[in-house]
Amino acid sequence: MDDTKMNIENKELSQDEMARERTALSELRTDMATERTDMAFERTALTNSQTFLAYCRTAIGTFAAGIGMFEFINNPNIIHIGMALMIASPLIVLVGIIHFFRVRSRITKLVKHH
Repeated sequence: MDDTKMNIENKELSQDEMARERTALSELRTDMATERTDMAFERTALTNSQTFLAYCRTAIGTFAAGIGMFEFINNPNIIHIGMALMIASPLIVLVGIIHFFRVRSRITKLVKHH
């Protein structure tokens, strides 16, 4: 009889320990999920910065192509295209800036929401 009581007490203790372990695992999963979410927001912010830099690179390339057409080709039609490209390059940067700040504000709202 005493052995049976000890086995029951051991089972109860192990059930208590198991409940503690489940709680600890649950807390760990919650912490890991929070960390993953934080890292996802960081990755999104970094991607937003990379996209802005891509807009800037495109604008620089467009401006350089415009200068090349304007300076080195004597065809009047090509000169007009070169001028159009040089005018378009600041517009590309402006679009990039607008896109950057729109996405950044959305990210900020989501971070505050979580």
